[in-house]
Amino acid sequence: MRIAIDARAYSWTGIGRYIRHLIAELIQLPTDHQFVVLLSREDEAAFRRDNPLHPRLALHHVQSSYYSWREQTLFWAELLRVSADLFHFTHFNVPLLFAKPYVVTIHDTTRFIFSGQKSASLFQQAAYEIVFGHAVRQARAVMCVSRSTADELSRLPVSISTPPTVIYEGVDSSFSLPAPDSAIADLRRLLKTDQPYFLFVGVWMNHKNIERLLHAFRSVRNTHPDMKLVITGAPHKGYVDVPALARRLGIEESVCLPGFVPAELLPALYQEAAALVFPSLYEGFGLPALEAALSHTPVVASNTTSLPEIMSTGALYVNPEDVESIARGMREILENSSLREQCVTDGFARARQFRWEKTAQQTLRVYDTVTASDK
Repeated sequence: MRIAIDARAYSWTGIGRYIRHLIAELIQLPTDHQFVVLLSREDEAAFRRDNPLHPRLALHHVQSSYYSWREQTLFWAELLRVSADLFHFTHFNVPLLFAKPYVVTIHDTTRFIFSGQKSASLFQQAAYEIVFGHAVRQARAVMCVSRSTADELSRLPVSISTPPTVIYEGVDSSFSLPAPDSAIADLRRLLKTDQPYFLFVGVWMNHKNIERLLHAFRSVRNTHPDMKLVITGAPHKGYVDVPALARRLGIEESVCLPGFVPAELLPALYQEAAALVFPSLYEGFGLPALEAALSHTPVVASNTTSLPEIMSTGALYVNPEDVESIARGMREILENSSLREQCVTDGFARARQFRWEKTAQQTLRVYDTVTASDK
């Protein structure tokens, strides 16, 4: 059987990491299936670096554009030329005219819940809802990365072809290994500080709740003036202006904005942090929390959506809509050593349960079930 995997987001952070690990693990499984990776030419070099030549792995170049008319026209026409028994769309972006058998992975339902958070027209929001609705309505199988996402999907005003299958993502085992001294030195040069720091990892969108995090950090600095706050990522037009807000709050000297941290420095980034603070209003899965936990770093997380499901007892939970609750959690993780140690111990044990190999095995089972029903 030939299975085509949509890897247009190969170089992305969240979904890209899912795609990269899924492909790497699928070709290690004992199966005769052939995998055709749909990839942009711009990402081919990275793909070749990550995946040595394999007899069951082939590339097919396609348009890289997401959320555009090109996706609905040029990408659709390219899909018609792909010879495959089943297609796996790793994001909801399925061309409306595509009629071949496919399965889809739904990572979150953010735009339904926070539809007004970005400067988008009513037309753009309507187009998103139409494409999303078509993707889950016509799919032979819908895979969700958490029970929380599956439950949210069931509450949306869309028809679902079949009850969603929950398949958790994994976490890279390399985060459990001590970062080498050279990586720590490189990280500290990047951050331009040797002081202790709280860490936030994620995009600068409104549902990530960075504005309340900055207000909470200002409160924490009253009792812990040596602490820094590291926020990775980059600005997004139409969302919170992090540097400007830090200046208005008078904490710009204590907020480090290193941009996108290279993958080889991520273990050091987590391991050197006093805690990951993840007060998101909405998460479909919450991979940074697991990466931090596997790095033996305590996690302060929202008590909402997928995070309690994913982290279980491995995090200190706060109310993401309450600045003082976030600040109190940050203080407690610094001041209460027994609480901190318990979070580290439970978090590490929890994170070890999420393996990309298991993600690939369960995904392959979905492929086999779908194709068997067509025979």
